[in-house]
Amino acid sequence: MDRREFLAATAALAVAPATGMAQSASTSAAASAAASALSSAYAPPFPRLAAYIIGGAFNYNDPTYQASIAKLNFSVLTYYPSLAPGGESMNVCIQAIKALNPNTSILLYVKNNEMETNDEAYSAFISKINDMNWWLYPVGQSGTPVSAGSYGQEINNTLFTAKDSSGLNSVDWMSQWFVQNIYGPNSAADGFYMDNFNWQPTVAGDWSLSGVTAAITSTLAGTWCRQGYARYVQDVRQAMPGKLQIGNVATWGMPQAVLTEYEGILDGGAIESIIGQTYSIESYGGWQAMISYYRQVMATLGGPKLAIFAQDGNGNSTDYQGMRYGLASCLMDNGYYYYTSPSYDTVNWFDEFNASLGQSVTSPPTAAWQSGVYRRDFQNGIALVNPKGNGAQTVKLETSFVKLNGTQVPSINNGSTVTTATLADRDGLILLRQTPVTQPKSPTNLSAG
Repeated sequence: MDRREFLAATAALAVAPATGMAQSASTSAAASAAASALSSAYAPPFPRLAAYIIGGAFNYNDPTYQASIAKLNFSVLTYYPSLAPGGESMNVCIQAIKALNPNTSILLYVKNNEMETNDEAYSAFISKINDMNWWLYPVGQSGTPVSAGSYGQEINNTLFTAKDSSGLNSVDWMSQWFVQNIYGPNSAADGFYMDNFNWQPTVAGDWSLSGVTAAITSTLAGTWCRQGYARYVQDVRQAMPGKLQIGNVATWGMPQAVLTEYEGILDGGAIESIIGQTYSIESYGGWQAMISYYRQVMATLGGPKLAIFAQDGNGNSTDYQGMRYGLASCLMDNGYYYYTSPSYDTVNWFDEFNASLGQSVTSPPTAAWQSGVYRRDFQNGIALVNPKGNGAQTVKLETSFVKLNGTQVPSINNGSTVTTATLADRDGLILLRQTPVTQPKSPTNLSAG
């Protein structure tokens, strides 16, 4: 079962939080120190934009594609050993993107929980897993490994696995291999993105090699899973000091999530499909539940908190209202927005992305501003979001604001000056100020609606 299937299967599950094992004080201190060193360098203006473009033809050498990537604050790209898009090395492609925008960050995709056994690019990696019996088995270390579905076979990435002749267990060895074979040839990259960084395993298996199959709901299995990922972060931080470490944190916002070992250890992560799918929290729980989910992830991340608020467009790259709703929701906190459509190889661009909002001048709102509509203020404008189920609303502005001047939805982004704003149900809107502000300012007409 992969992470998306896990989300779908547990979508509306209400489970009381379990108790996780405390993270060691030394690990927490190291994570906090790394987070502090990185956080000051990452405070771009809003809207903040990112993408995990890890599918498709991997044409990172295409100058047009490079220009699209360079517009973003940071991106996750796929690299596997020997990948040379169009003949250029991956490192050259990264350097070309950074030449267009020195302030963008590029992270490289890795995963240590599953692998297709016929992947020639990872033949040495797979050979080591085979030799050491580091696959996950239903019981013990023999028989048929646990399936990862279309993603191959599951790897036992806990701290229970046997050590090799160098004294490395599976987590330590895979971390070392990633640094040597993924980062080593691509030192222009800014760090790693670890996929499937879950708080609980997505498959059952004998993780502890005790002769007992642990269910995916096992409290102990969850602890073992988190300890393994925490060790991975410790390993790569030691080998790549000063580099960013983020992950796929799509499950971290679950109400029942146990995140003890994860507090502050990652610099960011993708909240994949937080909105847009039937199993997305907004679909079954509503807007407030989605915001709570979002903020739980933000609170757990460390350092610059590079959280990707990922909206699944379901193949529709022209759902402008849906996009406005997702972007405005993202702007209610400090995350980075990504509209994933039609697939994970596309950088869509919308009128709203050209808005120069500057820095925020109000904190993330905890209550509606007016008529159930939420608002956040920025130096050069405001963002409004009308939650699903609130019905169409017209709100009164305290002064004149200016609509964006765009081409995609002329009826909305027409550059007109307004003193009221009308939002459909499940809609969002960005408006610009006539005079920028620099000091924190509380919006008027605040209500708890």
